[in-house]
Parts: sequence; structure tokens; C-alpha cells
Amino acid sequence: MTARACWVVLLMAVALSASAHTVSVGHLDIVVPADSDAPLQVELDLSLRDLALSVPLDRNRDEQVTWGELTAARDDIEALVVAGLELSAPSGECGLNPAGLATRQYDDGAYATVQLAADCPSAERLQVLYTVLMNRDPQHRALVTIRHGGEVSTAIARAGHTRVGAALGPRASAGGSWLDSPFVTFLREGIHHILIGYDHLAFLVSLLLPAALLRIQGRWQPAPGFRSGFLHILGIATAFTVAHSITLSLAALGWVTPASRWVEAAIAASVLLAALNNVWPVVVRRLWLVGFVFGLIHGFGFAGALSELGLPDGARLWSLLGFNLGVEIGQVAVVCALLPLLFVLRHRRWYAAVVMPAVSLGIAVMAAYWLWQRLAG
Repeated sequence: MTARACWVVLLMAVALSASAHTVSVGHLDIVVPADSDAPLQVELDLSLRDLALSVPLDRNRDEQVTWGELTAARDDIEALVVAGLELSAPSGECGLNPAGLATRQYDDGAYATVQLAADCPSAERLQVLYTVLMNRDPQHRALVTIRHGGEVSTAIARAGHTRVGAALGPRASAGGSWLDSPFVTFLREGIHHILIGYDHLAFLVSLLLPAALLRIQGRWQPAPGFRSGFLHILGIATAFTVAHSITLSLAALGWVTPASRWVEAAIAASVLLAALNNVWPVVVRRLWLVGFVFGLIHGFGFAGALSELGLPDGARLWSLLGFNLGVEIGQVAVVCALLPLLFVLRHRRWYAAVVMPAVSLGIAVMAAYWLWQRLAG
């Protein structure tokens, strides 16, 4: 590998060394009372970390936000929420009135809870327009939960899909679209997560890079045909899928909950080892077993992303199935996009001699940075 190629790889690694799970999520909970004349109870939980991007919370700049500092910024916080939140019913737009401020603790830190009362008569068909914080962070999204008696409707608002709704009461069966069902909603989130999950993508690419090659007598040789290489990567992908489906389900349902810090560090280590194995091959057989073991670790990472959104009440299994299927669709899309290209390049000597080790080294540098970052806290 030339010195210039090494510098390019290192620069790419530094430019792309972002954490894969810094998801900004708000939690909007709306309770529709049985009394149609009573106001709706609305609570929005926003991370203090996210709020600080738009509202000056840490006024003494000691890198801590006290209750006094939070209440001092109450007017600004409420104005931000009211400007980015709109509730409407068939009778018209609902009036939002601030009703209180509190705090909640989530796994990823402290959240401010903005409480509002919404004057909204005839709210059987409720529409929510949510754009809070999206002008500062296009990746921000909100898990919207609407409760009416024993009925619960869940949707995710995000950039490009900021308006969500629910049919409640006797009209529930007639209203709503299957596209807004929890299964489809979390299916989309699973696809989105794998496509923005840089560490998961890096691991997948590390597995794919040698898929069109064979290790023979200490040298990389082009695979004889597409079918053999495809079956090889299919075995690895299947083992990885089965493994992460197991741990994703166990963690999402609360049966096994390892510390997220160590899970994220283990994911980074798995990416590092997979990439280095392409440069200095140690494991060249039974890679499906490697895929299975690392898949168990990555499943806990997927579960961490899912827990940030939260599984909706009344549709936990469907939402879990949808998210898991979305992850698989995203992975299959990546494989289908890269594998044909790799087979076209497999006969080029420079691919095995320069391109694969250069890209693998770049991934290894990124993974080493992630590992250091996550262990350092």
C-alpha cells in the first residue's frame, strides 16, 4: 500500500469517526379524557442534551443543569414546544396551554418534561404535527403515544413524516391507515437504524469485502463464481441474523439487559477484529460461527436503539417484529448493492492487494476510535 493511500484512509477514518447511536428522541404522551369537555393531558419529554442546543440551560457554564437553571429557562422551553407542536381535531386546532415543568430520568440521561393542557373538543380523530428541535437536528424524532381509555395508539414523528394521527373511540376501526400501524412504523425505524448505524454498516462491509475472494496458500484468490461466494456470505449473514434476533428480542422484552456502555464497546471491538482479519487473516474458515458470535453482541446494540424509542403498549411483539424485519431489509439492501460490485472487481489484482486492505484499515482505525471513545465514557 502506498503512503498516499495510507494518508487517504486515515483522513477518511477521522472524517467518518462518528458514534452510531446518538439518536435524538422525544417522548410525547397524550391522554384523551373520557369527559369530552375536559382538556387533553399532554406531556413531552425532551433530553436536556438536546434542549441545550436551542435553549441556554447551563447559565453558569459548569457543565451541569440544575433545577433552578431549568426553571429559569421555563418560558423559553415552553415557547419552543408550543411553536413546534400542533394538535388538531375535525372541529379545528386545539389550544395548547403550558401546565407545568418536571424532570424524568431515562437510560441516556436526564429529560425535561413539559406538561400542557389542550382544549380539543371532539378528539376522536386526533392529528399531531410535531417539528420540535427538527430545525436543529433533522434526525430528531418523537415517539407519539395517544391514550383514550383502554385504547393506545402509537406512531413516530420524524423529518418528512411530521404529521401523525389516530382514530379513537367508536370511529377507531374506520379510521387510520395500515401505513401508520406500529408494525410498519417500526419496520421503517429498523431500516433507518441500520442505514445510519455506522458501526453496524462497518461490520457488515468488513464481512463483505473478502466475500468474492478465497484464501489459498496464504494469498487471496478470486472466487470461481458468483454462486459459491453468494452462498458463503449467505451463511455468514444468516448466522448473524439469527444471533442478533435472539439478543434483540431478549433485551427489548427486558429479559436480559447488559450495560449499554460495554455493549457499545464490544460492538466497536467486533468491527475492529473483523476489519483486521481482512488485512492479517487469522480466521478464514467457519466464518458463519464468527458471524453468529458477533451477531449476539450486535443484537444488544439494536435493542439499545429500540429502547430509545420504546416499544408501544399493546403492540410490543408486532413492533419488535417490524423493527427486526426492518434491520434485515436494510442489511439485505447493503449486501445486494455491494456484492455484485465486489464480484466484478475480484479479478483485478489491485482489489485484493490495495483496495480491500486499504478500506479494511480505514474501518479498523474508525473502530479503534469508537472503542477508545466508548471505553473512556
